[in-house]
Amino acid sequence: MTNTQVIQRAENFLKTISKKDKVAIIHDTDPDGVCAAVITAKCIERLRGKKIELHIPLEKEEYGITKRMIQQMNKYKINKLIALDFSTDQNLPLLKKLEKQMHILNIDHHKLYNNYQSDKTTLYKPQLFTTIEPSTYCTAKLAYDLASRVTNVSDLDWMAAAACIADIATTPWKKWLAQVFKKHKSPIKRELFKTKLGKVAVIMSSTEVYDVRLIPECYEIVYKAKKPRDIFKSKLKKYNKIIDDELNKHFKLFKTKAKRRGELYIYEMISKYRVHSPISTLLALKNPHKTIIIINKTNKIIAVSARREDSKIAVNKILENAIKGFKGANAGGHTPAAGAGFNKKYLKTFKERIWKSEQD
Repeated sequence: MTNTQVIQRAENFLKTISKKDKVAIIHDTDPDGVCAAVITAKCIERLRGKKIELHIPLEKEEYGITKRMIQQMNKYKINKLIALDFSTDQNLPLLKKLEKQMHILNIDHHKLYNNYQSDKTTLYKPQLFTTIEPSTYCTAKLAYDLASRVTNVSDLDWMAAAACIADIATTPWKKWLAQVFKKHKSPIKRELFKTKLGKVAVIMSSTEVYDVRLIPECYEIVYKAKKPRDIFKSKLKKYNKIIDDELNKHFKLFKTKAKRRGELYIYEMISKYRVHSPISTLLALKNPHKTIIIINKTNKIIAVSARREDSKIAVNKILENAIKGFKGANAGGHTPAAGAGFNKKYLKTFKERIWKSEQD
C-alpha cells in the first residue's frame, strides 16, 4: 500500500461517517490522547452535524481495549471505532475479533507491531506514510493534520500544539508552532512548558497524574474550550500546585535514592499520584544522555516509566524484553520514551533484567 493510499483510506473513513453510524472513540489519558480525542470528535461533528455517541479513556491498569469497553460499545451498538494514541495492532487477535462488529480507524504514533490493513481496519501511523520519526509526530498532531484534510479545524490548532509540547514532539514542527504561538499571542520561550500553550499541557498532565478518573471531565472541559485561557479558568488548574509539590519532593529523593550503573539510573518510588511519567520526562530533559527508569511501587500493579532523550538506547525494547513471560504484563512506547505495567511479584526479576540490559 502506498503512502497516498494510507492517507486516502483514513480520509475516507472520516468522510463516510453518517448520522446513522454509531461512533466511539477510545483514547489514551495523557494530554496527547485527550487532545487527539477532542480534535477527532469535533472533526466528526463538523462533518456530519452530530456528536459522537461514546468516548472512553484507556484503563491504565490494562493497556488496550478491555472487555468492559467492548460491553460499552455493544450497549451503544457501535459500528465505527476510532482508537487514538495506542497500538491496536499490538493485539492482532482482538483487532480481528472487533472488526467483525465494526469498522476501525487507529490513529497512533507508537511502534508498528503489525502492518495490518483490511476492508474493516485502517492503521494510520507515521511509519506508513512519512519519514518523520514517529515519536515526534504525536497523535494529536496526526489527528489535526488528518482532520484538516476533510474539514476546517484551524481553531483547534492550539490543542495539537499543546499535545506536541506535552509529548516532547516539537522538532519537526518548529515553523508551524511559531505560527500557532503567534496566532494565540503566546511568546515562545526556550522552556516550552512555561509558555501559554505549554501550561495547557501541564494542567492537563497534572489532572491525569492527580487522578486518572478525572479524564472524562478533562475531555469535556477541553471539548468546550474555545481558547487556551478557557483551560486556565477551569477547575483543572487546581491540581497543578499539588502535583508540582509532589514532583519537587521526588526530584530531591532521586538525587539520594536513585541507583546508578553506568548511564542507567533506577529510582523506586511510592506516591498516591501517578508522577512516575512526568518525573522520567523532566529528568531525561535535563539528562539527555542517561537512561532513566522510574518504578512506582504504590499499587499491586507496578507502573514503570522509562526515558532516554538522545535515543541512543531504545527504552521501549528494554521494557518489552524485561517483562517477557510476565502474566498480564504490558510494555510499549517509543525509542526515547516508554512505559510498562506488571504484577508486583515480578519486580525482582524485572530489575535484574533492567540491570543486565546495561551490560548487554
